[in-house]
Amino acid sequence: MKALNQRDPFRLGLVALLVGGLLAGAVVVISVIPFGEKSYTAILAQTAGLRVGESVDVAGVPSGKVQSIKLDGDQVKVGFSLDKKVKLGSESSAEVKVATLLGTHYLQVVPEGAGTLKSDTIPLERTSVPFNLQDVLEKSVQTLDELDPEILAEAMKTFSENTAMTKDEIGPALTGVARLSEMVASRKDQLAELMSATREVTDQLSSNSDDLVAMMDQANLVISEITKRREAIHAMLVATTALSKNINRLIIDTKADLGPAFVKANQVIDTLREQDAVMKNLLSKTAPAARYLANANGSGPWTNVFVRYPAIPADDGR
Repeated sequence: MKALNQRDPFRLGLVALLVGGLLAGAVVVISVIPFGEKSYTAILAQTAGLRVGESVDVAGVPSGKVQSIKLDGDQVKVGFSLDKKVKLGSESSAEVKVATLLGTHYLQVVPEGAGTLKSDTIPLERTSVPFNLQDVLEKSVQTLDELDPEILAEAMKTFSENTAMTKDEIGPALTGVARLSEMVASRKDQLAELMSATREVTDQLSSNSDDLVAMMDQANLVISEITKRREAIHAMLVATTALSKNINRLIIDTKADLGPAFVKANQVIDTLREQDAVMKNLLSKTAPAARYLANANGSGPWTNVFVRYPAIPADDGR
């Protein structure tokens, strides 16, 4: 305890400052040096609103960030980092794109060509921006030269008068636009969550693309089978229609012969009914005679005959 109290406070302070400086340097190195990434440079005609920290996309996937933007004469050098897994070929190109209506941008990099990118730099001829300010100014000057000053002055006067007449409507409209901008700015976190959820849905659909393709193939098979069945039913309907026409034609062709045949058939039926009545009457009269004949022969191999004789008078002894 005594030895600890006898230490030099000045040395302790130096050691503490040295340790603090090393920790600060380590934090700076960790935040500045992109581990797992590689740095590249793109030469642009102008920044087109691109800012440090904005995204660098490859095939629509964020793969790095813009690290620096420097003016180099009449050109702009944009330093950016990419994941080391992304390999830029000798013909790679870059383009500044507008990300949202609020003015955010991103640098789209397209890996192309064989080999490696020379000096890790995309030259000016393979970069593009949404617009070229110099071209816009030159076209504007040329257009203004072609305008008639008197007509332009009259148009500006008319516009000013119309604006003065509608100032009561313009004010609320601008206020509404401002409120809309404030709402969008206040909901940026929710918009970011929505975009993230959309990307998750897209990734889910992409991961299930094989299943979707298989389902579509099965649907195609079902549709093909339904088409075949429809063709078979259609053929059956065509055959049934032809058969119906043939039967109808046969009836029409034999109508003259079938009418008299049906009349004669009715006459035959009437005659048979009359004969049937005669046979019923004959059978009803024959039945008792047959029954008597059976009774006479049924008691043995002889025939019983009953004969009624006249009555014989009784012998009175005379």
